[in-house]
Amino acid sequence: MTLFGCGPKLALLCLPYIILSLIIMVKYPDFFNLGFLDHTLLKAVGFIWLGLGFIFWVYSAVYFLKYFQPGTLITKGPFGICRNPIYSAIIVFIIPALAIIFHSGLTLSIAVVLYIGFKISIHGETIVLRKIFGEEYEIYEKSVNEIFPFPRHLFS
Repeated sequence: MTLFGCGPKLALLCLPYIILSLIIMVKYPDFFNLGFLDHTLLKAVGFIWLGLGFIFWVYSAVYFLKYFQPGTLITKGPFGICRNPIYSAIIVFIIPALAIIFHSGLTLSIAVVLYIGFKISIHGETIVLRKIFGEEYEIYEKSVNEIFPFPRHLFS
């Protein structure tokens, strides 16, 4: 696998929607406003979720850069709780946290579009990893969630 994995493909798939969403948010700030999320307690939860996401993203990126070697499967650290922790930090934590903080349905829709784009673009990477690592990857794949960094049995 390459250092960038499916990231470039994911960016090409989702960037137009993200740009359009950002333009709409700037031009029409109340578009798809989730006013029911405009609560101090929820905002605090959003900031905590954002902090967790940022910490998880930094930890995952640093861990990946430290241990990435072509021909080696990383299964420890953040990769021991989900197979794609860098994408997870963005899709599961950071963007939804921003949606809560700014009570923006449009921001939340970006996370949904990124998740769909991720599912489309990760397929090729998964095929390559199965070919390269065979049974080792299949065992890893069965024991660790793809993107949700929570115990496997919650999503089985």
